[in-house]
Amino acid sequence: MEISPKRKFFFNALTEFAADGQEAGNIMLEFCKIVEKSNKLHNLTSIKNLDDMLIKHVLDSLSIKKFLIGKNILDVGAGAGLPSIPLAVTCPNKEFSLLDANNKKVIFLNHVKINLAIKNINPIHARIEDFNNETSFDTVICRSYASLSKIYTNSKKNLKDKGIIIAMKGKIPHQEIEELESLNKNVILKVEKLDVPGLEAERHAVIIKK
Repeated sequence: MEISPKRKFFFNALTEFAADGQEAGNIMLEFCKIVEKSNKLHNLTSIKNLDDMLIKHVLDSLSIKKFLIGKNILDVGAGAGLPSIPLAVTCPNKEFSLLDANNKKVIFLNHVKINLAIKNINPIHARIEDFNNETSFDTVICRSYASLSKIYTNSKKNLKDKGIIIAMKGKIPHQEIEELESLNKNVILKVEKLDVPGLEAERHAVIIKK
């Protein structure tokens, strides 16, 4: 069967993020097929086309890989497993906890974990406001979850000293940054432009230090 241009592009782009782009790409492709199949039941994504998912979800998720610090990562509002599942596949030495308040989505994430044998993810059914864990995290990540103020307020208790929060955004969220700085005038943050192969839309990461 002939491979579509977008799929060829995806596998080529993966070499930037994965030691074995072909193996990682095959896992991500199967992941997107599971998302596509489960979408009606779990309302996981508005993107219906499989090849579009590979770029707009998987490559987008991987664009923050270079900013991760430490071994223990918490994904807040994990939903369909983005960005954590693509990151877990390409970072096998890191441990990812996938937190979501929607139990159906946690069931979906466990289904993905079992079917794709991704050993370094741990789906958890909980609200971040109520989540307290003896394992503090080096990095908290979130994609399309909430405002920066809400992310910071609810997540900082789960961070180790010198840990960071990476909030994925589209355009630079100037108003959200102002709100966060009003909430805590001593907060340290920086904005990084994300380069997502094949995606023209603006993408940024706001990195907040504890």
